[in-house]
Amino acid sequence: MIEPSASQAPESPPVKPPLAALPFLEHLRELRKRLIISITALFVGVLAGFPLAQRAIDGLKVMCATCNPDSFKVLNLLDGFATYFRVSLILGLVVAMPVILYQIVAFVVPALYARERRILYIMLPGAAVLFALGMLFGYVIVMPRTMAFLDVIARQLAEPGYDIVLFIRFAMYLLLILGVAFQTPLVIYAFAKVGLLKPEVMKRYRRHALMAFAVLAAVLTPTPDPVTMLLVMGPMYLLYEVGLFLARVF
Repeated sequence: MIEPSASQAPESPPVKPPLAALPFLEHLRELRKRLIISITALFVGVLAGFPLAQRAIDGLKVMCATCNPDSFKVLNLLDGFATYFRVSLILGLVVAMPVILYQIVAFVVPALYARERRILYIMLPGAAVLFALGMLFGYVIVMPRTMAFLDVIARQLAEPGYDIVLFIRFAMYLLLILGVAFQTPLVIYAFAKVGLLKPEVMKRYRRHALMAFAVLAAVLTPTPDPVTMLLVMGPMYLLYEVGLFLARVF
């Protein structure tokens, strides 16, 4: 009987990820440890962000350049504290995000293949940078134009007065949406690398992607005005093209 040569030898199976052989309860203890550290970091971040909440609120109010400063009203006794706490929570999340991301990576990485680890190490810094760029784009470009457009329409009806709670909620929600929308290149890159989408297919369905972004912008934006919708949809489609380029080149 002829034995198979080295060239005919079957390929060795892929190396399994170095997942630690720990009992289920040990994994739960490790998860609890990571959660406790993350929650503690968030709590410390909220405490650090509370003294900065007033500056952050003033910065959000400045985005409405056409608004009269006296037009912002606190309509409920508890709204002032609730607004300070909500802004402090967001600031605390920003401060604690590096610690939280590290805890997630430290818990997940042992279960990943080497190729998956490389993709993760590329995506994490990129996600942080793109999220910050998205919020910066919203603060500098989208919010001032959206608020000016809405304020002009409101003044045609009557002298407007704005609930500060609703205004802060609207501003923070829109900035958060833009931060998430700027993750589009990384999502496309990840889908291409794991084989869920091919660059040729994404290139062929550009028009469908544009329509999908239009619908998504209409659903996600907190106001129905076309200015905000276009200011959100445009960057999403441009970032789709960036993601398509990354998927083809890298």
